[in-house]
Amino acid sequence: MAKVSIIMTSYNKPGYIAKSIQSIVDQTFTDFELFLMDDNSNAETIKAIEPFLNDKRIKFYQSDIQTMNERVEKVRYAALINEALHKTSGEYISYATDDNCYRKNRLEKMVDYLESCQSAMIVYSASLVNYLNEKNEITKQQLRHAKRIVPVAPCQIDHCSVMHRSSILPVIKEKFGSYWDENPEFYRIGDARFFWRLNQFWDFYPIEDILDDNYITELSIHYQLQQQEKSEFIQMLPPQRTCKELREELRSMKQQKTIK
Repeated sequence: MAKVSIIMTSYNKPGYIAKSIQSIVDQTFTDFELFLMDDNSNAETIKAIEPFLNDKRIKFYQSDIQTMNERVEKVRYAALINEALHKTSGEYISYATDDNCYRKNRLEKMVDYLESCQSAMIVYSASLVNYLNEKNEITKQQLRHAKRIVPVAPCQIDHCSVMHRSSILPVIKEKFGSYWDENPEFYRIGDARFFWRLNQFWDFYPIEDILDDNYITELSIHYQLQQQEKSEFIQMLPPQRTCKELREELRSMKQQKTIK
């Protein structure tokens, strides 16, 4: 049984995923299991993954999704995360993607925080967002600070910057019927929807250090949604729910609780 369970989702990013996995393998904190959840990627991506599968801490799962219709029926990364959460054994849960890299001491810092602050159920860190062009050159950077306890986290924090206790999962499952929401209306903001659920019970506690680097590429769904010429995948998605909607609803619920 590992202390930390990490869930990484993957789909067709052969140029990035090896670096993402390596950043986890190289952690100073080594008592972890990594669930590598691939959504039936192309051969080039699988070839990039294969050298890491000799590490016994890495558990590789590949879906059998084939068609575009299947890809838009539900938020695929949420479905993969839900599948992995049923398999995890760790006391703490953390997340990663195939275009995100952990800083070397990320797990150590987050575990230390949760071990020393028993009242905190969820911790998040500062992160650096890097926007890449087609040549993989950084064109813009954005620092996401972590300086305060956050009661309304949707679209303020990225899920790759979070660690939470596994003990919160039964509470979420009982309340909502699942951990992550697979409704395709939340494809763009699946982590924000998850945080909307979490914030109904717990705040997010900050670690000011930058502990991960997030890379926005032409393959990122956020990038694709912003393009004028939409891909077939984007065109097939239902209208997407918004960050503003989630935050306002969450604030309203919290206000109602205060009044009661």
